[in-house]
Amino acid sequence: MEENFKIIATTFKGLEQTLAEEVRELGGQRPKTLVRAVSFYGDMGFLYKANLKLSTALRILRPIAHLRNIKSVAVLYNKIYDIPWEEYFDADKTVFFHVSGRLDGIPHTHFVSQKVKDALVDRFRDRTGRRPRVDNREAQIHINLHMFRDQMSVALDSSGDPLFKRGYRKATGKAPLNEVLAAGLIRLAGWKGDRHLIDPMCGSGTIPIEAALQAMQVPPGIFRESFSFMHWKDFDAELYEHIRQAMLKRVREPFEMIKILGYDKDGRMIDKARMNAEAAGVDDFVRFEQKDFFRTEKIPGPVTLIFNPPYDQRLSLRDKEDFFRRVAAHLKEHYRWSTVWILSDIPLGRYFGRRPFRTYKLVNGKIDVFFSGFNIE
Repeated sequence: MEENFKIIATTFKGLEQTLAEEVRELGGQRPKTLVRAVSFYGDMGFLYKANLKLSTALRILRPIAHLRNIKSVAVLYNKIYDIPWEEYFDADKTVFFHVSGRLDGIPHTHFVSQKVKDALVDRFRDRTGRRPRVDNREAQIHINLHMFRDQMSVALDSSGDPLFKRGYRKATGKAPLNEVLAAGLIRLAGWKGDRHLIDPMCGSGTIPIEAALQAMQVPPGIFRESFSFMHWKDFDAELYEHIRQAMLKRVREPFEMIKILGYDKDGRMIDKARMNAEAAGVDDFVRFEQKDFFRTEKIPGPVTLIFNPPYDQRLSLRDKEDFFRRVAAHLKEHYRWSTVWILSDIPLGRYFGRRPFRTYKLVNGKIDVFFSGFNIE
């Protein structure tokens, strides 16, 4: 039996606990929340599962070295050279470096990545007579370098392209909501597919589509054709396909009486949302309608609303105060006995005349935001 090893899944600030819960549900061992990440243990098959199934993960990393006492460029070169790179991938692969943080005494990350590249290439040339090539656009091997003081964590990025690139988004509008963040909002809201869900300002449909994927237990990574781990020496194609097919067999239809709806006043956005839903295979379970939120009313039955209205720099909003006051007034008049979750860059309690029953602090792009829940009675 293959031994477990340490794996790190990265995510957005504020979603660490949510991701840890997903890891635990999937069967990851000893999950531990970090800053914008969760560490856990699993075997290679679990690494494949994590890439396919974790809806709130951005990247799945396989740590291979932790370097200490990097006091100079020469020390950095030697420590990188000593890593047995040829055991992980072949020299005919293309490589890309993701660099974050900084090293004391070596302030420029570009210089660091250049020295790392030199050491890696020299190691391959000395050991195999061949060398990999750096490709900044479509690399097969992604290497993650995180620096702090005089230390560097080195990991193979098993995902390649970040996992928010699901593969179903065919069309977008201005300032589209990131798929990983959308999946996190749904989980934070506690929606389990057992009550109606409405996004009344849905844009290109990310929240309703991600909700349908969760309700149907569709692995969000199932639409992707490739992951970086497919280019590793120890990639087991048969095991990966077995895991993929097993996940597909667990896909189910949502509860028959539950509706997942998306409204937007822009008909062009509704067309894009429908196109994306079709690409995701959920167009039979999600309905998009061209409607102005301020002219909508609650549908019968228990309802959860989750939406990401325009705010701050993302989109121009002449009078933010008036906008949120109108939103709150419309919800209180037309959506009584509903649970409402709103993403915003300002606290919304004063507009509803009460504090939210729960608020999460998140980041949307570069904007600090609040995800607030209100019971409308």
